[in-house]
Amino acid sequence: DGVLLSNLLCRLPDPQACLEALAGIVNPGGVVVMVTPFSWLEQFTPRQNWLGGYYESNAKVPIKSKDELQRIMEAAGFELIHEEQVPLIIREHQRKFQYIISEATGWRKLTEG
Repeated sequence: DGVLLSNLLCRLPDPQACLEALAGIVNPGGVVVMVTPFSWLEQFTPRQNWLGGYYESNAKVPIKSKDELQRIMEAAGFELIHEEQVPLIIREHQRKFQYIISEATGWRKLTEG
């Protein structure tokens, strides 16, 4: 099995539901590859559904998206097998480009979910 989520996670209304659903569709030994800049915006994802990218309100402790991703994927029976930073350029129009560094991770399913 193989699943690819490319620059999708931070554009979903409920990214955690997407990640948790992977356990039901990927067989043991299957691989999930995710590439995401973790650029959370409320126009796509309600703030209460962000996987990090903010500070905990009481303690002012940063909640990091990469840590939340790892917590969710490990709880769903996946192990991290690869990670790297991936640069990309998005052309918005003739004179405007976005330069982004996305987090690329690979996950192998260990157990039945």
